[in-house]
Amino acid sequence: MSFKCNLKNELKYQDIQLKELSGRIGVPYGTILSYVNHQECIPNVYIAYKIAKELDVSLEYLVTGKREDKLKNKYISLFNELTKLPSSEFSAFEQIIHSMYELLKNKEMEY
Repeated sequence: MSFKCNLKNELKYQDIQLKELSGRIGVPYGTILSYVNHQECIPNVYIAYKIAKELDVSLEYLVTGKREDKLKNKYISLFNELTKLPSSEFSAFEQIIHSMYELLKNKEMEY
């Protein structure tokens, strides 16, 4: 995916408007707008870094769409903490996660 698509997707995912991002990173709104409206317009490294840092994603993700191991490591760490719980409590968390997954899956199917 392109920088344009990855930026659009991340802004939508985080529910951040272009004007809000512009204000947070100190880059003119028109400049940010050009990154999501024009395929050939990409920011210089410094601005791309500011965008990535503000959105808490890697530059690699914005350019390639591939998430770095940071996210994977976060889930591994969470899983490791959960496995330290007594089995009855772990089972409760497991049921909650499965229930939430089914709820969200069914909700998406409605759209």
